[in-house]
Amino acid sequence: MLDRSKVLRELQEISDKLFLDNSRNYEQARQIWESIAADVTFIHKVQGMQTQAPFLVPTWQDKLDAITHLPQSIEKYRVLAVDGSQIYPDRHQGTACYLINIGSVVLSYGMNGKPVILDSKPSVYIGADDELFDVSAELVNCRRQELEFTHGLALSKTLQQEAQEQQAPFLFLFDGSLIFWHLESKEMNLKDIFLSRYLASLHQLYQTKTLTAGYISLPKNKELVNLLRLQLCDFNVANVDEHKEVDCLVDTIVAHFYLEPYSRSTVFKSHANICQLYPDYLRTHFFYLHVGTEIGRVEIPAWIAQDESQINLIASIIIDQSIKGRGYPVAIAESHEQAVVKGPDREFFYQLICKIGFQMNQRLTMSQKSIKKRGIGI
Repeated sequence: MLDRSKVLRELQEISDKLFLDNSRNYEQARQIWESIAADVTFIHKVQGMQTQAPFLVPTWQDKLDAITHLPQSIEKYRVLAVDGSQIYPDRHQGTACYLINIGSVVLSYGMNGKPVILDSKPSVYIGADDELFDVSAELVNCRRQELEFTHGLALSKTLQQEAQEQQAPFLFLFDGSLIFWHLESKEMNLKDIFLSRYLASLHQLYQTKTLTAGYISLPKNKELVNLLRLQLCDFNVANVDEHKEVDCLVDTIVAHFYLEPYSRSTVFKSHANICQLYPDYLRTHFFYLHVGTEIGRVEIPAWIAQDESQINLIASIIIDQSIKGRGYPVAIAESHEQAVVKGPDREFFYQLICKIGFQMNQRLTMSQKSIKKRGIGI
């Protein structure tokens, strides 16, 4: 049981560290940003630093602080969002069985047919399905993302065709990054298998020319901040003390310096190590988008990043979705609601496993810890 009075005392003791005043850091960062944005030679100085810098440095083509204003509404389009949730295998339950639930939502505006389609699809796995790996949280997360892609891909084929027949744009919108960060530090066998599957799905979306984007709310990326770091250390990345004043900042702070509501930044190319394993046409590009209440990060594959009209269409749909969702894309929020697995659902899942075991005259070996949690004794 949580002792709330003790928590209050703990928070009061660290209150001076809980909310720091970074206004001086912000002002310095603003001045540096305005300086490098006005320097037409800065992009040439940055090129080639991707392999030298100990932090991620993006590249871009347009003016660094260029912005594109976008409409606040779009009357006719269809959007598909997919999200996943899971029940991890519980070693205290004596089985390696786990569940992945994929939720999806289709929202159509200005089109004939159903305006809203909600669905969820559970899939159950056992350890024998993963003979190459130990059943771990990392494995379950990798498989969940694989299922999000494949499920969305299967749905998008029919949905896109119907939208094209009604001359309406169609967007497949993900919650999160198209950069598979969780694989970057993984073992090569895990990386090889799942990255190839992810990229195969992205390739099929490319073949069907399906508009695809990932939306990240409250992103913590620092690629724009890293441009400030390069300037402050005069491109000598060994001088870490020279840029420590801006180390606490994130990209959205920089984007707030110049982005206006319902506008987007220029498009940047990511040089994350994991992206080096992508084919060129699928390499992740990104831009920052002011949806009115926050600045989010939008990630797109390279083949879309080459078409400004498609970029603006994606940005406009996300803005419209965010307005309808009171600050967050409503399609993503609803897909999460379809996917989420709550505490009672977990208990139901484990009870079903036990029931099936009894029917098959098989007895699960539960840990004493699990048994104790089901009935607390004094």
